[in-house]
Parts: sequence; structure tokens; C-alpha cells
Amino acid sequence: MRSLALAATLIVAATVPVDAQVDYELDGSLWGRFESRSIDEGVNSNFTWLQTRIGAEMFFSPLVSVFAQVQDTRRMGEETSTGDGSAERLDMHQGYLDLGDRAETPVWVRIGRQEYEVSRGRLVGIPIWSPVSRIFDGVRAVVPVGDAATVELFGFQLAESTETVNPDDAYLLGGWGVVPLGDGDLHLIGLHDRDNADLQTTRTTLVAQYFGRTGPVTYRAEAGSQTGSVTDLDIVSGSLLTAFAALPWDDGRGSVGLGVERYGGNANPAAGESAGFSDLFGRNHRFLGFADIIRDPRADLGGRGLLLLNPQVTWRVRPDLQLRGDYHRFMLVDSDGYDGSAVADEIVLQLWGEIMDGLDIRAGGSWVGAHDPLVDFGLSAGDQLFGYVQLSAGFWGGGPGRTPRWH
Repeated sequence: MRSLALAATLIVAATVPVDAQVDYELDGSLWGRFESRSIDEGVNSNFTWLQTRIGAEMFFSPLVSVFAQVQDTRRMGEETSTGDGSAERLDMHQGYLDLGDRAETPVWVRIGRQEYEVSRGRLVGIPIWSPVSRIFDGVRAVVPVGDAATVELFGFQLAESTETVNPDDAYLLGGWGVVPLGDGDLHLIGLHDRDNADLQTTRTTLVAQYFGRTGPVTYRAEAGSQTGSVTDLDIVSGSLLTAFAALPWDDGRGSVGLGVERYGGNANPAAGESAGFSDLFGRNHRFLGFADIIRDPRADLGGRGLLLLNPQVTWRVRPDLQLRGDYHRFMLVDSDGYDGSAVADEIVLQLWGEIMDGLDIRAGGSWVGAHDPLVDFGLSAGDQLFGYVQLSAGFWGGGPGRTPRWH
């Protein structure tokens, strides 16, 4: 990957004249979010995050461009004084080279430090709730196949062994494709992650997703498996099954939906085994509830698995402003040792969209009712009340893959 990045940089340096006219586009965004969380028998918290980004894309030719983006993230009031000029979370958030044209050339390549998402982001995604987001270092390529299908291949270095920071290398390799099928699209995903630590992880994840429509009903279905080993333990019960369907109401102004998600599990794996399916680098906030009480079912629930039921109602207050209500019922797949399978109940109400030209809002509240497993696994000390208000503003250039990330 390092050799490929160096070769691409040399190609750009060799082909762009010194006196060439370089076009550019700027983009930037700022959002602030106030959060409040009250936990029975636990620690309450109130704070405000502030994220600021500024980026520039430079076009050396129709087929060669470079993008760089700086990001600062902080909790308001965290500095030691009003004269503190330090910036602990100031970072080069993205910096990459693009080669090719997605619509015109047989292959399009992005090399460098980049945000990345696979399909809807369950396994590899951009966690928009996180103030620092997520970044991958490496290369990805997009290849069109026929008139409508596409294939993406990627390789990212998650850690590089050094004497002082990372003792071992870690990688994520994979690919995914989109194939039109019937009245929808079939997404096929293959991932392999490896960590060369003393307790090695060598894991392969395969997932198939289908997004379709039958009459007025939109739906998705998903099936996946994980095999290999994690920290030198063989993976068992590494299955994933999900489904969601929604029906419009009020002349399409709203929808009523129901989702089911099942992560495989085993409360008593044999010696040398580890149970459960992991979301890897996923966009968990989108799939596992908005209070973030469960982030990775395999790790958080001790490999017992997760069954999630999700009735959902949406309604548009106006075309660019949406109200949404969710109920989440979290249950153990293997509840051995417990009187029941319930982990938690969550009721969520959210409002998001544009409140005026150039200014977006995302606000919501959650109530979480805790059952014994949630407390036993250290995920909450008791029932929770969680609320937030986020205001966002920004402007964007025309490059591919850079859109507002708070939606």
C-alpha cells in the first residue's frame, strides 16, 4: 500500500507542469451538540461537543485531484483557561489522491487517508455520532461492471508496528459489489481483518444484502457469517440475520416500519472458542439504538448474541424536516442463567432536517429501561434518560463521497 501511494504521487509530480493552472474547491462545516444523560444509580453527565472542519480539493487535471481536510474536535470549556490555545484533537482528518473519473474511466482510485463506508455502514462505516468520526489509511478502487453494477476493492492499514506506539501490524482488506436484481439491488460484501498481535485475530466476514420494493412496501434483508479466529479463539455462532419493511402512510408523508436483527450467540462456548458476530468498524448508532447502550453485540454481551425488535414510525413535518419514533427491544439469543432474555427497552423520539437555509437540526430523546443483563455486563448502572440537540452548518465542494455527515 505504501509503495502504491508513493508511485501515484510520483506520477502526479511527473505529469503536472510546474506552471499549470490548478483549479480548486473549498468546503467546510461546523456543528455543536449538547448532550445530557441521567442514569439511575450511575453518573450523570452534561456537555457540549464542537466539531470544525475545513477542506480544499485541488484539480490538476480532469483525472487527477488531491483533497486535504483539517478537523478540530473539543468539548466546550475543556481548556485549562480562557487563554489556553492548545488543540488536543486537531488533526489532518483526510488527505488523499484521486485518479480517474467514476463516470468515464474503467477504474477510479483513491489513495491516502480517507473516510469510507461499505453499503449502509453496518460493517465499515462513518459513525456520524462520533465527534472525531473514523478514518482509514490505504487505497480503494471502484470498477463499473456493465451498465449498472459496480465493484469496490480496498485495503487499509489499521496499525503499523513501531517501537513506541503499535507493537504489531493490523489490516483490513475487502471488496463489495452492487448488482441490480429484480426490483432492487443486491449487495455482496467480503471482508478480512487481521491483527498480528501475540493473540492474533484472523477473521473473515461475508454478508449479502438485498434492498427492494414490492408495490408501496420498501424492504431490506441481510444475512452474514464470520469465521476464523479472534485473539486466537475460534469464532462460533458468528451469524447475522436482519430484515426491515416499511409501508407509507398519509400520502407518503410518513411511514410505518418493523425491523428484526439477530446476532448469533452462545453463552457457553467450548475451550478455545469465542462466540458471536461483531460489527467490526460499523455505524452502530444507526442499527443498535440511539442511546448507544450496545455498541458491539459480541463484545458487549459476552458472546450471548442479540435479538433486536424495532417498530418505527416517521412523519415529515415539512418536506425537509422529519419526525421519527422508534421502540427497541433488546434480548439475548442465549439467555442461559437468566430468568428471561430481556436486556433493555428503548423508546426514542427524534427530529432532524433543515430548519432554515444553511442550518440543520438533529434533536432527540431516549428512555432506556434496564434489565439484569444490561447491568451485569456493565453497560448501564440502571435506567437512563438521554437527550441531545445538534445544530449543523456547512458548505461542500463537488468531489465524490463528500456530503454532509450528520444526516
